[in-house]
Amino acid sequence: MQILDLEKGKSRRKSVVKLAILIIIAFSGFMVYTITPLSNYTQPAKLEVVFGSIKDTWWAPLIFIFSYAFFTVVGVPMVVLTIFAGFTFGTAKGTLYVLIGANLGANLAFNLARFLGRDFIARYIKGPIGKIDRQLRDQGFLRVLQLRLLPVIPFNLLNLAAGLSGIRKIHYVFGTMIGVIPASFIYVYTASSFMQVYIAGSDMDELSRISMRSSALINLGIALTLLIVISTIPLIFAKLRRKNE
Repeated sequence: MQILDLEKGKSRRKSVVKLAILIIIAFSGFMVYTITPLSNYTQPAKLEVVFGSIKDTWWAPLIFIFSYAFFTVVGVPMVVLTIFAGFTFGTAKGTLYVLIGANLGANLAFNLARFLGRDFIARYIKGPIGKIDRQLRDQGFLRVLQLRLLPVIPFNLLNLAAGLSGIRKIHYVFGTMIGVIPASFIYVYTASSFMQVYIAGSDMDELSRISMRSSALINLGIALTLLIVISTIPLIFAKLRRKNE
């Protein structure tokens, strides 16, 4: 009996240590980003200088993708890099690189949270929370897809929360893969449109610049409309589901 208690104590301490490591990793990037000059170096203008000199090389997309994945794992806000992809690579390539980087980072963060934190969380999941956890395990794909379509849900936070929950990995992978497409495309598309104005502005007459700016504003309006429409899909789906039940 005493041996069992010792084993349980060791297991509990081990799970606490693992959770502490997860918290440090998950928020290290965010803390460094907010309390050090790192945020100054991740401004679009600064990133443009860095990637502008290498964007025509074959390895520039790889640098961007792995940087995106790494910053996702350590909790750095990803909106800046997503918009930057539109500035540098254009809509089609920028969206592709963001999607690859986002999925790599999201799955790394999920696996990290599952390995380091799930044991600790599972010890204390009981009652109503336990019921929600079981529902997430059974309906994980739809839940992840719904949350990914809501731009107000922090991308990095959802990665960790999903890993700590009982969501099945396969459901998380496919829910994320599909769910990040709309917002990624919209952000990259908007940035790419404004970059076209920026590049062409100095070589055009005033009327042409006005026309290009108007086109960019229209594109921005279209992008925002799409973002709003897409973000309402989960709410509509939930309403219809409640009605059918």
